[in-house]
Amino acid sequence: MDGWESPLSRRRLLAASAAGAAAIAGCGGTSARNERAAARRNLGYVRVVNEDATDHTVHVMAEREDEVAFWSSYDLGGANSVSSPLPVKGPWVDDGGTYLLYFRLDDDETWTTFDTESTDADCYGLEVRIEDDGLGLWTEQRPPVCGRGTETAAE
Repeated sequence: MDGWESPLSRRRLLAASAAGAAAIAGCGGTSARNERAAARRNLGYVRVVNEDATDHTVHVMAEREDEVAFWSSYDLGGANSVSSPLPVKGPWVDDGGTYLLYFRLDDDETWTTFDTESTDADCYGLEVRIEDDGLGLWTEQRPPVCGRGTETAAE
């Protein structure tokens, strides 16, 4: 060699490199595990119900990866003593992916939103209730439909 010697031997350099690699080994895997856990979340159902005495139309739109994946409108008669929720059969039931859901009442320009990543539950249901003061969103943690797979709850 040319007379210069490193105070670090080759063996120490390799040991230090191995220790450094071991120290950061789990860092990349943690976010991958979190993404897999989020992907396993299932939206067991989405349904709309009119609890107001007046007839209404509710508009439902879903975005996935900044593209509209679903859009439909539902005409709901005024509430009576046995008003039943109407299931919304969108793509989220089959693939369990993440969506940004939008709900709008009649001709209102304002949308109420729900991000399917906003819950920690592995399976849940979402109900949109039309009340005399507007729209309300209600979630149900681990509804019975979750035990039967990711089908739409029609009960």
